[in-house]
Amino acid sequence: MNVDEFIRVFGERFPEAEIRVSENKQPHPRKRVWVTVERERFHDAMAFIKELDPRAQFSIIIARDAGETLEAKYHMELFWEEGESISLIVGTSVPKDDPKLPTVTDVFPSALPYEREVQEFYGLFFEGIPDPRRLFLPDDWPEGVYPLRLDDTGIKPEMVKNAGHPYKIGGAKK
Repeated sequence: MNVDEFIRVFGERFPEAEIRVSENKQPHPRKRVWVTVERERFHDAMAFIKELDPRAQFSIIIARDAGETLEAKYHMELFWEEGESISLIVGTSVPKDDPKLPTVTDVFPSALPYEREVQEFYGLFFEGIPDPRRLFLPDDWPEGVYPLRLDDTGIKPEMVKNAGHPYKIGGAKK
């Protein structure tokens, strides 16, 4: 399968999905496929990708606070006997007032630590996640505070403890 075939097959199964292709020129020319699906179709899309390529390799989740929504982009690589591998990014978004997404750990078990990290830092919760414990923040971290959120649930300056670090929030005090 190549990029064009993937786009055709995926587009037939998920006609509502937005699909675009970008290509980096240097140092190694390569096409990257970007897919955006609605939250309700996200798990089905990920399962279909694994069906298309049982050897598909999950890499990482890139999340961001996009104002009224939280976004998650799952990066992976698809491999076939014939043709080049495909760099694939599947993204979706959820409203901040309902920050839930189905886990894909049943499809890509290696997504578990990344989903846990996104829960912890963005407050985007994965329904059905087999292990929701925190990875990085201490056990006494306040509930409802998500360090990478840009809204009022993010870190407040008074929460930062510089612990002798030479950089200070808001500049040095005199």
